[in-house]
Amino acid sequence: MKGTVKVAYWDTEQGGSTPYILGEVKGTPTIRLYKPKAKQGNTDKKKVVLDYNQERKAKDMKKFVDYAMPDFIEHVKGEKGLVAFEEKAVRNGLPQVLLFTSKAGTVPLTKFLSTEFRRRILLAQIEPSKPNQAVIDKYGITDFPAMLVIPPPTEEGGEAAETIRYEGGSFARAKLQMFLSTHALKKAVAAKKKPAAKEETEQKPSSKEESVKTEL
Repeated sequence: MKGTVKVAYWDTEQGGSTPYILGEVKGTPTIRLYKPKAKQGNTDKKKVVLDYNQERKAKDMKKFVDYAMPDFIEHVKGEKGLVAFEEKAVRNGLPQVLLFTSKAGTVPLTKFLSTEFRRRILLAQIEPSKPNQAVIDKYGITDFPAMLVIPPPTEEGGEAAETIRYEGGSFARAKLQMFLSTHALKKAVAAKKKPAAKEETEQKPSSKEESVKTEL
């Protein structure tokens, strides 16, 4: 798990009372996972806390962490899903990252990248499926996996920059992290809400109003 999660150790015998941020510890050894909430909000509870109660074996512990890792991935389904993704990226001024996978399902590395670059890119996963074939054809993807980056426009209302394709060979964590670091925003941006649908401000005039206008 090196490089994808932070592992910390607290000695209850040598470290004194447990820090408040870690919560109550009733017994040892205790293995606990902390992860940020998926959505923003004005709540004091900024994280999700999960206790590990399965076999104390590396394989089982890794499986637990892989499953529980935060996921800030946009899962695109079809052309309408792609449009919604593009609109969200433009609304927040974020570079678009399209990850075309060779099979269904989300791997831990993709979860890690979505968390590491949260609010600095918008990462979409596009799985091989019939609804997504039009999206795959649009970008001319023939080899999987594949990753594309579409930088945001350099000025408001301007055209997006040329699409950049990942050419690093293997999809290793270090290579992908370096590639995305080059194209991600330097600072994270606050999420912007989707604008509400515009209400009709003009109402059809009554027959009396129409009569007055005609007379005038």
